[in-house]
Amino acid sequence: MRRLATLALLLATGCGTQIVLRIPRLPSLASEPTPVAEAQPNCRYLNVLVDYSTQASGMDLRDVNLSAQVAEVMKKEFGRLGVHVTEDPNQAYWSLMLIAVHNRRDGGFIFSAMLHLRDLSEARDPGIATYARPGKVAVSIPSMYTGVSYGSQQDVERLAREYVRKAEQALLPSARQLCDFDTQEARSGSSVEEQIPHPELPL
Repeated sequence: MRRLATLALLLATGCGTQIVLRIPRLPSLASEPTPVAEAQPNCRYLNVLVDYSTQASGMDLRDVNLSAQVAEVMKKEFGRLGVHVTEDPNQAYWSLMLIAVHNRRDGGFIFSAMLHLRDLSEARDPGIATYARPGKVAVSIPSMYTGVSYGSQQDVERLAREYVRKAEQALLPSARQLCDFDTQEARSGSSVEEQIPHPELPL
């Protein structure tokens, strides 16, 4: 209490010419979300290639840089969700293509993105059996997700992460089922091999 009274007295008399207050830096509220799953690079069904357009009509360097920013945010979000991002097209089971441009009318931005299966034959038949109640038609599994987002500059990263989360919810649960199936098959195969007695080798 005495310290506060002394400080007030110094300010009132003009003796204090400068006061520096050190306020601890609080953690940023806009920090990236924490990981929710580990990536599975050994499962081809969860390999995605992320790329963006650089030569579309009307694009300039600012738009290319914006597209690169959106792509980088999406890659990190895929990694957070346990999806392996690859740079090799031969390894990619999914492909995400985007284009982002500045909206010069209101100073904001707009981007369009599409996540889809790279193999069109698998897009027609993903290889996952679907079941329906008698009298109902089985619903086909989706193989493509598109979206368009727009807003102000501070919304870029939030909307990029939001697109990935929606695309993951729409398409990748089936891919995760395939990964689990492959894992179970590999485990059962190895266990069977361990149980088969090895014949004695000839001398």
